[in-house]
Amino acid sequence: MIMGLLIFHAMTRIKTLIVLIFFTNWLWADLQINLEGNKDITLRTVNFGETPYFSASRMAEEHEIRIYNRKETGKFVFYFPANQVKITANSSFIMIGRQMVHMVAPAIQAGEEIFVPVHSFSKILKDNIYSALQYSYAADDSALVFAIPGHLQTSQTVTGSSEGVYLQSIDFEEKKNGTTIILQTNGNFGEDDFSSFFKDNNYFYFTIYKCRAEERRINDQNPTRSISSVKAYSNENSTQLVFHLTKNFNSADIFFNPGTRQIVISLFLPLNEEIKEKISSAKETWTIDTIVLDPGHGGMDPGTPSRWKNMMHEKDIVLDVVQRLGKLLEKETDLNVVYTRKTDVAVPLWKRTQIANDAKGKLFISIHVDGVDSKQAHGFSSWLLRPGRSEDAIKVAEKENAVIQMETAEDKKRYENYDNVTAILANLVHSSNMMESEVFAEILSKNVTQKVPQKNRGVKQAGLYVLVGADMPKVLIELGFNSNYEEAKKLNDRRHRQLLAETIFNSIVEFKIHCDKDINQYESD
Repeated sequence: MIMGLLIFHAMTRIKTLIVLIFFTNWLWADLQINLEGNKDITLRTVNFGETPYFSASRMAEEHEIRIYNRKETGKFVFYFPANQVKITANSSFIMIGRQMVHMVAPAIQAGEEIFVPVHSFSKILKDNIYSALQYSYAADDSALVFAIPGHLQTSQTVTGSSEGVYLQSIDFEEKKNGTTIILQTNGNFGEDDFSSFFKDNNYFYFTIYKCRAEERRINDQNPTRSISSVKAYSNENSTQLVFHLTKNFNSADIFFNPGTRQIVISLFLPLNEEIKEKISSAKETWTIDTIVLDPGHGGMDPGTPSRWKNMMHEKDIVLDVVQRLGKLLEKETDLNVVYTRKTDVAVPLWKRTQIANDAKGKLFISIHVDGVDSKQAHGFSSWLLRPGRSEDAIKVAEKENAVIQMETAEDKKRYENYDNVTAILANLVHSSNMMESEVFAEILSKNVTQKVPQKNRGVKQAGLYVLVGADMPKVLIELGFNSNYEEAKKLNDRRHRQLLAETIFNSIVEFKIHCDKDINQYESD
C-alpha cells in the first residue's frame, strides 16, 4: 500500500479549485489548509494495489459539502447541490439519485473514513454532478489536475452560533424495529453539533449545540407508546432533550437532512424472533445460490449457421461455452448449477424458463451467438428484457424468437401474447428483478471490456421470448457474430471460448458478492 499527497490549491482571483495528486513511498502527509490566499491545501491519498484513492469525507470537508456517514454499515452520502451521491464500503456501485453507476474499483472503508478511487470517481463527478470539471493524468511522477469552476462550488456552512436557530417541532413515528424522532429546525448542522447517549435503558439524552428551543412547547409534546415523555433544557448555546423510554432500545442513528433541515433520530430495538425470521426468509429468497445456464438453440435448430468450412454452428459454440462455464462454477463455488440442455437437443423457449423457475434459480443466463446479413458487424453484447425499438433490438428479437417456428403447434400457443408490448411491460412491472438484471449486465459488460479482446457493444434491450417467463434476474448474451469471418475464427478457438467462460464466471461471482452484501447490510440495518 503506497501513500501519497492530495494537494488542493485555491486561487481566489479566478475562483478555481485545483487538485494535484502525486505518488510517493512516504507515509501520511500533513494537512495544511488556507482557502483565503494562494497557499496549498494538502490532503492525504493512498494507493490500494495499483489504484489511487482519496478520502470522501476530506473532500467534503474542503468543499464544505454536507455528508452523511454511518461507519457501522459503511454508508456514505454526499449532498451535492445537483444530487445525492450514495457510496457503500466494499462496493464498486454508487447511487446518484436513483441511478446506479459503476466505478472501476470499490470504495474502501478504513476506520471512520470512506476512500474512493481518484480517476473513476472524478469522471463520475464530471459526468453527473459538475459537467465543467476538468482533470488529466500522466505518469506516476506527473500530476492529476482536477478543477471545479468557482461558480459551481457551493458552501453549506454550519451555523456559527445559536442566534436565530430554533428547534421548531418534534414528531414521532413508530416502526416495527424501533421509533423515529423527527426534529424540525431552521438551521444547518454538522456531525459535531450533536451528542447522545442512553442511560439505565430508560432514558435517551440528545444534545443539539448552537440551537435553542422553547422548553414549555417541547415539554407539552405527546409522544408515542415507546416514549412516555420528553423534556427540553435549553440555554443560549445548546438544547438537551431527555426522552423517557418505555422499550429497551439498544442503539441509535442520527442523521441531518440539509434539504428539509430535519434532524432524524432512529432508535432501534433488538431484533425479535419475528424480524429474525423475516430476515432469514429474505436471505433465503434473495441469496444467489442457483445459476441457470441456457445454451440457445439445439437439435434441428442450428442457430446462426457456420458460413465457412470446418467451423461450428451457434448451437455447438454456446453449448461448449456453457459446459466450460458450468465446470468453473461447480469446481470453484458452492453454487447449484442448472442446465436447460447438456446435449444437442431442442428445448422449447417456454420450457427453458420453466426449468429455471422449477429449480428456483436466482440468475438466468441465456447464451447465444449473433448473425446478420452484413459481414462487417462484430462484437459481444448483453441484452435485457424490454420492448426494444432500435434496429439492432428488432433484428436480435426476430432472430432469437424465430425458433418457435420449429416448435409444435401446442408450444406455439404459449407465445400468443409474447410479442405484445403491454404483456412484456406487465411482466416487468410484476418482477422485482429488473434492477438486479441491470447490475449483472453492467458487471459483465465491464469485465468483457477489460478482459476480452473483442469489441463490446454494451448492454441493450429487446423483447426476447426466452426471458419473458423467468422469475429471476435474467440476461441474454450474444458472444459475437458467426457471420463475421474474423470473429467466427475466434469463437471457434477453444482458448477464446475458455476466456469467455472465465469472464462470465468472474461476473457471476462478482454479482453474487454484490447481492449477498446487500442482504447482509439489510440484516445489520
